[in-house]
Amino acid sequence: MKDKNEIREAIAACDDVLNNIDRALAELSSASNWSLLDMFGGEFFSSFMKRSKINKANRNISALKLSLNRLRKELSDVDISLPLEISNSLADNFWDVYFDNIFTDLRVRSELKAKTKELRDLRDKITYIKGRLKREI
Repeated sequence: MKDKNEIREAIAACDDVLNNIDRALAELSSASNWSLLDMFGGEFFSSFMKRSKINKANRNISALKLSLNRLRKELSDVDISLPLEISNSLADNFWDVYFDNIFTDLRVRSELKAKTKELRDLRDKITYIKGRLKREI
């Protein structure tokens, strides 16, 4: 039987990852709302607000990467592997704010949707792993 303390540490690491995912998803949701406004007549302010939310989401994704590394270590202690990684590609601030146009807005909105789906899929996987760990205790 695996060490219960190791399992508890892995569960705590799962919780940390889930919290970071939730924070990133909240910022992406807000950015998506600003993106919709930006597409339908928004000016500089809506582009700026959308980018501000994207920047916050990127900071949360960076924190998520750190917590995923910790989770990988904790899961290796209980013989579970986590070969997942989240990419951080929402970084074209200059083009979106200063050359604001419908094509850029559509592309950014598409990226927001893709990133949101990626994070939700990751959340589902981490929730599954956490449930598996809880059953082992």
